[in-house]
Amino acid sequence: MLAIRNMQGEEDSKLGYEISRSSWWPEDGVDWLLRLQNRDGGFPTFCRGWGSLPFDRSGADLTAHALRVIGRGFTWGGSEPNCKKPTSRALAYLSKQQHPDGSWLPLWFGNQHAPDDINPVYGTSRVLAAYRDLKLLGAPECQRGVNYLLSVQNADGGWGGAKDCPSSVEETALAVEVLLNLAPGEAVKKGLLWLVEAVESGRFREPSPIGFYFAKLWYYEKLYPLIFSVAALGRALRV
Repeated sequence: MLAIRNMQGEEDSKLGYEISRSSWWPEDGVDWLLRLQNRDGGFPTFCRGWGSLPFDRSGADLTAHALRVIGRGFTWGGSEPNCKKPTSRALAYLSKQQHPDGSWLPLWFGNQHAPDDINPVYGTSRVLAAYRDLKLLGAPECQRGVNYLLSVQNADGGWGGAKDCPSSVEETALAVEVLLNLAPGEAVKKGLLWLVEAVESGRFREPSPIGFYFAKLWYYEKLYPLIFSVAALGRALRV
């Protein structure tokens, strides 16, 4: 088996490749992200453009993913990218994209039970994760997003894609994972209990069709409920 060298140049034989320190460096990925930023301040799926196609259109959830990387600063050494201005532009984009009720909509995710097949719970949870990681808990946008999530929690303790949508593992896990830090309290405890019961009963192995292509071709992913549940329960243990 080939050896892989880690960031300190030490060998690790568990992985099947050999990579020198100079062949991969975190700043390279950040530089790629910075070049991907659209003129509106948001981030698209994988290519810049005029925002006329789903592939080059900025998305609130995609922008939040990028912000969690480029906006927190770097400690890897080497030539650190200048991320202050791109971060400010991305936050301004998110502020403009926030709906009056405090929600954000994702680009590639929806919910078949919601009006117009939207999924504001998914989008809002993803964006709030960026505000949490950037330590912007006091930002008005963050507070409005938190209030939105709390306002659409179902009576059973879970969350669906929007208000009055059936609770699902995916949306509940995403909401719980961010609210554990942003709004700890009885509502989050109820959501956590709902999620624990779903895991113990095996319902977390039943994915929901929350993804769609631009032609509204619905799909689901078996890993979504697993990954989202592990993230939420793991954070609950740490909190």
